Amino acid sequence: MPARTKSRSYSHSARTISLFESSRNPHFRSGSQSSKQSLTKQINSTMKIGGVIASTFLLSMASASDCPSEVTPSPTPQLTPETTPPPTEIPSSSSSSSSTSSPSSSSSSGEGNSNFARFFDQERFHEMFPDAVELYNFNGLVDAAIKYTGFANSGNDDNDKRELAAFLAQTAHECDSFKAAEEYDNENYSVWEYCKNTTIPCAPGERYHGRGPIQLSWNYNYYNAGEALGYDLLYNPDIVSTDTTVTWMTALWYWMTPQNGRVIHDVVTGENGFAESTDIINGGLECGPDAPNKANEEQRITYFTKMCEALGVEPLGATSCNA
Repeated sequence: MPARTKSRSYSHSARTISLFESSRNPHFRSGSQSSKQSLTKQINSTMKIGGVIASTFLLSMASASDCPSEVTPSPTPQLTPETTPPPTEIPSSSSSSSSTSSPSSSSSSGEGNSNFARFFDQERFHEMFPDAVELYNFNGLVDAAIKYTGFANSGNDDNDKRELAAFLAQTAHECDSFKAAEEYDNENYSVWEYCKNTTIPCAPGERYHGRGPIQLSWNYNYYNAGEALGYDLLYNPDIVSTDTTVTWMTALWYWMTPQNGRVIHDVVTGENGFAESTDIINGGLECGPDAPNKANEEQRITYFTKMCEALGVEPLGATSCNA
């Protein structure tokens, strides 16, 4: 969630419907908290920019995040990917979207609650993301949706396809086409790198770098996500990078939970919905005339366009927050 500004590179190949055979793959990483001086230093000294969830929080708390990458498709300098930055320290589970339900409300298959499982499955997911690590199994997303039954489940097939396309596009951007279970260079960070010791103290020796499809980061985000999902992620953050269902749940938690007063789920299927989702996630770095990392936004759009094609649905309105 909040994070430093670094970039990731992505390579994409697959069969006929491969998402990424010809797209260019910039590095990315989202920004979040720290000082404005820290952000400027990051941009000027390493150009490791990118990311998620910086928007309004980034401007107020101004930090930077990282989620590096290993593959560099273009001749640009190799940078590191970005981490997902939830914009503000939000209260625990009480701030979650009303679209949530208890995990025990359905069977573990998720089939009864997941309308989107009719449109997509693990086989197609693997075709489009052939290098995805085992953690990112599409069936895990179906199971995770038991907790958030409103996700891509409005009853309007086109809108549900658009939301699924947007979700997979944004998360693919964040975790290097589903190849990064956690930040690649996380061992180079101190244990305090993503620790804001305010109302939620960090657990001794634990690291809160980016993990999972949305690259959950910062101690308070691990705490709040854990409170909403029923896991002690503050003291056991590694669960996010090792448990398939939990990892997808953290991404859905972010998607369905207010970020600076806006919920991605509520806007993403509307006019210009994808552009607005990018603005919520990382608008401070990718949206606007002076945004320093517009290349990342272009990569998000490439993912979204390909996902819409695969699902047989058209985007509504502008896809760019810089249009």
